[in-house]
Amino acid sequence: MRYNTVEYNRVVGNALKYSEGFLNGVEQNQAWFNLQLGQIITQAFYKYVDSAARLDPDSLHHVYEWDKVGSDTARLFKIQAFTGRQSIRFVTEFTQSTSISPTSTEPFVEKASVMEAGSTVTIRPKDGGVLAFEGDDGEMVFTPNEVTVENPGGSQVKGSFADVARDFFINYLDRGLLRELIKDLETPVEFTQGWNKGMSYSSGIRSAQRYLTIDGGVG
Repeated sequence: MRYNTVEYNRVVGNALKYSEGFLNGVEQNQAWFNLQLGQIITQAFYKYVDSAARLDPDSLHHVYEWDKVGSDTARLFKIQAFTGRQSIRFVTEFTQSTSISPTSTEPFVEKASVMEAGSTVTIRPKDGGVLAFEGDDGEMVFTPNEVTVENPGGSQVKGSFADVARDFFINYLDRGLLRELIKDLETPVEFTQGWNKGMSYSSGIRSAQRYLTIDGGVG
């Protein structure tokens, strides 16, 4: 009995090429996957901090413009993702304030960084001028002397942005968001979907890219 192995050899050969393409495609598209993940995590971070600020404005008012706590258009912080084939690194920094407090006439430019650090602030009047501010009793105070504020922003502000960022990355991201985003990677459905007679090295690479594409984002 004789068997025609030509068709068999062709199918097996294509399958091997397809598999090789898929494996190489996964490696080639790791940077693409990390870029997507970095962008999604960045947006999730912003929404997480905004939500936390609205729930606890006394702790996080300093990282927003005056009287706009939790607003996505008034943030005094930003986060940037640096991604590569095998790494994702996030860097946060504070931005300068341009708004003016209801009790002041000048912007507190370094509002976010100073209040987060809990630094003491000394305010001096301009030459020949006086300082005007609202006292603890609600009355206006006028003085030619410098005023030292030991805890600008209030007792709950110092280190609060660092705390919420730590909670996001250690708790929310690891235990919730990240697992939800990558759960579909446990079973590469895209690999089997591309398994047919039209298999080739290039189709394997395309399947790998679909496999490493994250559907959706942060609602």
